[in-house]
Amino acid sequence: MTAFDASARALFIQKSRSFSLAARLFAPADQDAVARLYRFCRTIDDFADQTLSGEADQLARVRASLLDPGSPAADPVTADFLALAAERDLPLDAAVALVDAISADCGPRRIESPDELVRFAHGVAGTVGLLLQPLVGATDPRAAPFAIDLGIALQLTNVVRDVSEDAARQRYYLPAKWVSPAAIDAALAVPADPVALEVTDQAVRHVLDLAEDYYQSARAGHWFISPRNRRVTYLAAGLYEAIGHRVWRERPAAWRRRVSLSPAQLAAAAAGTAVSYIRARRTLWNQPNPPSHDSSLHRPLAPVAGPALP
Repeated sequence: MTAFDASARALFIQKSRSFSLAARLFAPADQDAVARLYRFCRTIDDFADQTLSGEADQLARVRASLLDPGSPAADPVTADFLALAAERDLPLDAAVALVDAISADCGPRRIESPDELVRFAHGVAGTVGLLLQPLVGATDPRAAPFAIDLGIALQLTNVVRDVSEDAARQRYYLPAKWVSPAAIDAALAVPADPVALEVTDQAVRHVLDLAEDYYQSARAGHWFISPRNRRVTYLAAGLYEAIGHRVWRERPAAWRRRVSLSPAQLAAAAAGTAVSYIRARRTLWNQPNPPSHDSSLHRPLAPVAGPALP
C-alpha cells in the first residue's frame, strides 16, 4: 500500500464509520479501491459544503479531466481516481454525472417535490452506486438499477440525518410539498414552534418511508454480488439504515442535530443486520434467476438524460 493509498484509507475510516467498518470484510485490494473511490467522492462533495471562491472552477477542472482522461489531471485525487477507473473499469460517465450534480448543489438549495428529491439523490449518490458496482464484483449490467437504488436510499437517510446542518446553509432537502423551508426553520428555532415541529416530523417520516422502498430494492439486488462482498455492502447499508431508524425513534430531538450511532448502537444494528442477512440469503437470493427491478422506482428519473442512467 502506498502512502497515498494509506491516506485514502485513513480518510475513509475517519469520515465514514459505518461503511468503513463493514468494508474491513472486503479483500485488502478491494478495501483500498473503495477507500480511493470514497476519497474522490468526498473531495468533490466538500466543494459543495464550502463557501470559498473558486469552487465552481475546481469542479469544472475535475469534470474536464474526467472527459479527457489522457490530459493532465486537475489534482492528485482526480489523477488517482482516473487510475482506479482504468484499473477497475469504473464508468466515467457516472463520475461526470456526479460532478454535475454536486456542481448544481453548491450554495442554497430548495427541493420542491419528492420526485425532485429522488433525482437529487440519484445525482449525488445513485451515481456513486454505479461507480461502486465494479468494485464489489456486480458486473452484470442488470445489477445497475439496484446499485442506483442503494445510493438513493443512503442519500435519503443523509437528508433526514442532516436537516439542521443543511438548514444552517440554507439547503432544504425535505420537499417543500411536505414542509416549507420557513416551517423547518421554525421547527429548529429555540424555542421551537410546535406546529412546525409536527409538520417537519411528518416530512421526515415521508422521506424515511421513501428510503425504505429503495433499501428494499437494493436488498434484492444483492443477488448479483458474490457472497463475500455481498455481506459487506449489506452490512454497510444496514448500519446506515439504522441511522434513519434512530432519527425517527428519537424525534424531534434527533433531526434537530446531526445523528450518528454510538458503539453500542452500531453493535446492535450490526446484529440485527446479520439476522436480516441470513433471512435474505434463504429467500431473496436463493433463486436461480436474478430479481426483476421495479421500474416505478426510477419513474422520477425519467427527465434525467445520459448514459449514467441505465
